[in-house]
Amino acid sequence: MNTLTTFLLLAPFLGAVAAYLLGRRRTQWAFWTAEIVGATLFVATLLIFFGYERPIDIPMQWFRFGDFAVPFGLYIDKLSLVMLLIATGLGFLDIHFAHDYMAEDPHQPRYYAKVLFFIGGMILLVSAKELVPLFVGWEFMGLASYLLISFWHQKKDPADAGVSAFLFTRFGDIFLFAAIGALYYVAGSLDMVQLNAMAASGALDKDFIFVVSVFIFVAAIGKSGQFPLFPWLMRAMEGPTTVSALIHGATMVNSGIYIVARLFDFYAAADALIVVASVGALSAFIGATSALVQREMKKVLAYSTMSHLSIAFVGLGAGSLAAGMTHLVNHAVFKALLFLSAGAVMLAAHHVKDLWRLGGLGRKLTGLALVMGMGVLSLAGIPPFSGFHSKDAVIAQALNNPQTAGILALMVLVAGLLSMAYGGRLWALIFAGEPRDKELYREVKPVSFLWILLPLAIMAVATLLMGFFQESIAEAVSGMGLTIPHVPGLLPFMLVTIAILAWLVWFYYVKRLDLTEKIAAQPLMQVIHKVLFNGYFIEYLILWFSKNFVVQSLARSVNWSDRKLVDGAVNGTVPFSRKVSALLGRTTTRLSGENAGAMALGLLLLLAALMAGGAA
Repeated sequence: MNTLTTFLLLAPFLGAVAAYLLGRRRTQWAFWTAEIVGATLFVATLLIFFGYERPIDIPMQWFRFGDFAVPFGLYIDKLSLVMLLIATGLGFLDIHFAHDYMAEDPHQPRYYAKVLFFIGGMILLVSAKELVPLFVGWEFMGLASYLLISFWHQKKDPADAGVSAFLFTRFGDIFLFAAIGALYYVAGSLDMVQLNAMAASGALDKDFIFVVSVFIFVAAIGKSGQFPLFPWLMRAMEGPTTVSALIHGATMVNSGIYIVARLFDFYAAADALIVVASVGALSAFIGATSALVQREMKKVLAYSTMSHLSIAFVGLGAGSLAAGMTHLVNHAVFKALLFLSAGAVMLAAHHVKDLWRLGGLGRKLTGLALVMGMGVLSLAGIPPFSGFHSKDAVIAQALNNPQTAGILALMVLVAGLLSMAYGGRLWALIFAGEPRDKELYREVKPVSFLWILLPLAIMAVATLLMGFFQESIAEAVSGMGLTIPHVPGLLPFMLVTIAILAWLVWFYYVKRLDLTEKIAAQPLMQVIHKVLFNGYFIEYLILWFSKNFVVQSLARSVNWSDRKLVDGAVNGTVPFSRKVSALLGRTTTRLSGENAGAMALGLLLLLAALMAGGAA
């Protein structure tokens, strides 16, 4: 097992170097190197999974200086293994899909090297025993995400999107770094299993662990695109769609939820789970309502990612590790399916992302419409797909928990129900109805079965079959079954509401699209649309605050220091010198100088005479 674990940690980074160097000689070699490395990583993870008997615990040190040592151990349990299966399995399918999607790009060696490096960062993060290796993996993914989002850096929008992702996530990472330092200083340990035990036993001060929990959660907010640090998630759509699937489905955005889940007992002991639930419920509502009005298919899915990750956070915050993490696992699969399906549509439709230029593609892309429809059904929570079980479990848990029952439960309930509306709208505008751009429709080309439809079909079947194994998944990620608290009338209410929403989507986006446009033209609807379309203007508020308070305050401080201190000190030397000269001038006259000179000359003559006499 230790050999396989070592292979998992090293292979992606070595593969990244090999893919780049071999790809420089022949472009196709970059893909095949990444394909082989991705497949072997998944196989190695499967071997560890099926041979698992007890947690793999490998203590290591990064370096030692006297009595000071930085731990760098590895710890793989069932939770880590499930996350590894997601990272390597979906990562491999993503690489396979990229064969056709990235076929015309001249920089494939650089692309595949970055993707393998990204997967390696996720593997290190979920395999970490202490917070130090977790932080290293965390930062590896942050670097790789910046490089992948801005992959087409010769264009302004992708370059800006990469910088945005870097700045927003780095802001959160500062808090994680501070939490690690505080824990090492106060607790003397960075072992996450040990920290859980210490917090649960009361060995750590409750106020201290609450502050540390909030600091770590701020980092999770940045990484998982939660309120208010979510704007980077929408801008990240400027990168290749395969990158969006990897970041928004399989790896990076999951890491924030993973760290809270790994320290779940720590959060419970600190009474910080209500903070997680509150931010999660608000983020779920913002993401779901904003997804309703987006024009670009990838931005619909980006806001959907924000909303569904928030639902997973609410599951954790409501006290159910099983519900939160099971929804995370389900979401990883169906969201990767939806993003790659959107990429397949773009590939077939000459990279058009605007939903209002599509329509009627189900006639030409029937297989793609089927697999993407399965992803939408899982997203919407339609039985027997996997999304149904975990989403209902989270909502029921939120309604049943006295701390989250009320406004928080209502927001997550609305967010869960709106999944059907924006998911159905997305599918209908792409595949149903009549083509809205006749010329584009004529130019739509079929997609490859081997490279495009096959990985999508695997994920579609997976999201269906996972619905029948929810208890096993919950047991693997939490050690307990997926218990859905009984809430009278919840299931019938949700199914009836989803049916109504499905009818409304069909009526307004297929049957009477003209009526939808007339309603949208009303002044009140235009205002609501503008607010939702811009994500409640959160990014504008952040930029306004940063510019007017942070940047301007700093600029004013520097300007004042320059004018008053630096320039004042330099310019003040002239009047100071004049005042000193005037003061000294009052103590002397011209005759004083002449007399002093005569005295000095007389002393020199006397000294010369004495020296001459001594010599004689």
